[in-house]
Amino acid sequence: MVEEIKKIISEIDEDIKIIFDLGYVCLTKEVWDDVIEFRSDNIEELKNKIVKWSELYQEINKIIEKVDKRITIWTNGDEVILTHNDWSNDIVFPLGDYQEDDYDNDKLLAEIYNFLELKYIPVKACYTEDYFEVLVNLPEIFWGDGLSGVYISSENDDFVKDKIHYEISCISETFANLIELKQNYRHIEVVGNFTTLKVYNINKVLNVKIEEPNFEEQLFYIAKCILFELSSKHSLALNIYDLPKYDEEDYEFEYDLFEVADTLNKTQAPFIKKYYDSDLIDYYHRASLMAESEFKYLAYYQVLECIFDEVYRHETVQDVKQIMNSSWFSSYNDEHVTKIIEIVERYNKNKNDREKLKLVLEKYFKGEIHEQAFIIANKDIIDILKNKMKMISRDSEINDLQKLANILYDFRCNCTHSNRTYPFRTTFEQTSDELFLYIELLRKVVERVIINYPPKRVI
Repeated sequence: MVEEIKKIISEIDEDIKIIFDLGYVCLTKEVWDDVIEFRSDNIEELKNKIVKWSELYQEINKIIEKVDKRITIWTNGDEVILTHNDWSNDIVFPLGDYQEDDYDNDKLLAEIYNFLELKYIPVKACYTEDYFEVLVNLPEIFWGDGLSGVYISSENDDFVKDKIHYEISCISETFANLIELKQNYRHIEVVGNFTTLKVYNINKVLNVKIEEPNFEEQLFYIAKCILFELSSKHSLALNIYDLPKYDEEDYEFEYDLFEVADTLNKTQAPFIKKYYDSDLIDYYHRASLMAESEFKYLAYYQVLECIFDEVYRHETVQDVKQIMNSSWFSSYNDEHVTKIIEIVERYNKNKNDREKLKLVLEKYFKGEIHEQAFIIANKDIIDILKNKMKMISRDSEINDLQKLANILYDFRCNCTHSNRTYPFRTTFEQTSDELFLYIELLRKVVERVIINYPPKRVI
């Protein structure tokens, strides 16, 4: 019996020492914090316990060998503990009663494998095949969890199995452990204290591989598309959140007190609806991260500026096509060609940013929608313009896109001006309430433009 047990143990790890005594066997190893003890009055039962432990140990060790041979495994009665010289803490996995005949090794092995296979993006995210988890928060929260109590998840697994779907909930224990392991925090407790966006099926749906050089960029693009949809739907700014790299400062932890949770938890069908232009999405998220100031207004305005020239060129091309397709035009007639050149030159000279803004609003804010439908679709914008800002008196005035363009452009000029003759301003003249309304108005217009804009660049 003794020799049989020695043979079992030596086959899995020659460095494990065995201590035999009446009714129990102890296993010990130099790098372990404690001994592993097996007790039974029945010799055969004692041997079976050791066999089951050795089988589990071998399965875990196979995973370790693939990932990092420097990781050490040991167990106590209730847990599997992984240690590494580079880790600040041990990683613990609940063991359960592995001695039972119906014990499922696969669940424990999957948890260990998934943890060790996770790719870490410092202080903000982690990922593996078809899984991406990233910290999210309200941009005004400097230190804390503005999304505490938020829980969004699909209730129909069959419906989303072939879609990129997501969940927003408390940070997973696996990711939290990974952060604490990598960052070596002394005071910050990550487990249970933050909220993350968890995205599934990216690799399967997009047919991309983790090894692709821009894969992490694709992950963040998808996350930003999801946060944009939630932000525009619920009039909330949601953003990717970075934890501090070090915890030398002691800040007071903030919570949202569930106000945001009440709104977001009503979300139905949490899967990505559309891919948006990555440049516009990046501009949008950069703006939403900023504090309320004239610079935030200018940052949102950049979303529109990004497509000024594109929309203007499209209009010019359409005009030139109409002329060239007319019955009188001949490409062999120098006078006819000259007329086209003159038109283009005149457009280039006359089209200023105010007029380009109007073109953007016509093409991507209103589009081909009927006037009455346009009014219904933009009730929130009409409310700001009519009831809060007193800029229009009737709902139908929303169809006057030149007027809306003037409102947005004039305030942009109030925020800054590139003309050298304008004196440099160190203070902003509008009240904070007025500034907030202009930012809110522009944000909603920008959201509509992004939604209607066919993406030219998708990561």
